[in-house]
Amino acid sequence: MAPKFANLEHSSAVGAGSRMGFLGGVRGWLAPLLLLGAGIGACDAGQGAQADGFEGPPTAVVEIERLEPQLLRNVVKIPGQLAAQATVQLKTEVEAVLESIEFSEGAAVEAGQVLLRLRSDEQRARVQEAEAELALARAVYARTRRLLDRDVASTAELERVAAERDVAAARLERARVELARMTIRAPFPGIMGALHVAPGELLREQTELTRIDSVERLQLLFTLPESAVGLVHEGAAVQLRVAPYPGELFSGEIYFVSPSVEAQGRRFLVKAWIPNLDRRLRPGLFAQIEAEVERRDDALLVPESALVYGLEGTTVWRIDADDRAHAVPVELGIRQSNRVEIQSGLDPGDRIVTAGVHKVTAGGLVRGADASRESLARSGGPPGVESDDPALPKSSEGASMESGDAPVAEKTSAAGDDAS
Repeated sequence: MAPKFANLEHSSAVGAGSRMGFLGGVRGWLAPLLLLGAGIGACDAGQGAQADGFEGPPTAVVEIERLEPQLLRNVVKIPGQLAAQATVQLKTEVEAVLESIEFSEGAAVEAGQVLLRLRSDEQRARVQEAEAELALARAVYARTRRLLDRDVASTAELERVAAERDVAAARLERARVELARMTIRAPFPGIMGALHVAPGELLREQTELTRIDSVERLQLLFTLPESAVGLVHEGAAVQLRVAPYPGELFSGEIYFVSPSVEAQGRRFLVKAWIPNLDRRLRPGLFAQIEAEVERRDDALLVPESALVYGLEGTTVWRIDADDRAHAVPVELGIRQSNRVEIQSGLDPGDRIVTAGVHKVTAGGLVRGADASRESLARSGGPPGVESDDPALPKSSEGASMESGDAPVAEKTSAAGDDAS
């Protein structure tokens, strides 16, 4: 019987051990659940506390700009060509032999300067003959006049000799004109072109001799589409660039706008004067034109980053006196160098958000980034954060880290390792 009791005692001991192991396992997984519930309760309590003290969204830190009137030039870029102020192909008016050339190719000449001389012996003789005939006619007229005073000659005779005198004077004038044609002169100041004839050559009428160009002031010729009729006007400024001087800008002024539009191309001609006293520019050069078709001194320009596009149109965040932002619909004008003209919706002196528009809400508080940096500079920066701005002082924790002290997070981790 003794062994049976021994077996019973052994079985009881085994059952008790199993129960103790089960209770220990329950405690093992029940403890984390209790801790989790406590954490959730604490979070709920914290959220309730935040809900009780809710003060709205945080202040948005943005870039702010105050609008001031600025100069706006509406400039269009179009191709054009330079031409001389005046260009003449010199030709002969009569048939004659070229006697001499009085200029050099490419030389500057003055108005009235002799350029070529044709053989003129015959014309000089005709002038002398005409002068003699005129002298005789004048003498006959004077004698007839005296005779008429003594009633020896009639009035009809006096009228006849007077007409002969006038004819002789006209013949002399024609002879002098023919003689003048034998000397070819510069019609205006300019630069001489290439010569196409040589001394001793027999020249026919309308033989091309050379060319002269007036280049102290050049014409700029270009055309615009009919849609630009209302944009260009006389007196408007133009600027141009040419290939020989790519880094230089030349200025001029429009002096002619065609009153009609070409039927084929639907374009109209525009001309401008370009000063060229140093004669660096040449007629025929291709020009890239920058024409100022409009100019305003009181334009409001905003960066493109300030614009907010939506279904209801384009808006800009305007800041009121309480530093709250309000969306204002605006009408856009000319775009120029990443800035856009505001034609309506804003006034000079308005403050607007120019960067960080995605942070702003209607009626929300905003603060300029410059003001935030100044505030950080006065307070030494946020604790435990290094400022990227070299002008701002480093934080106190950053300074302690530089001196060799361990960060707070590392100290906490070390404490946890000791506890474990």
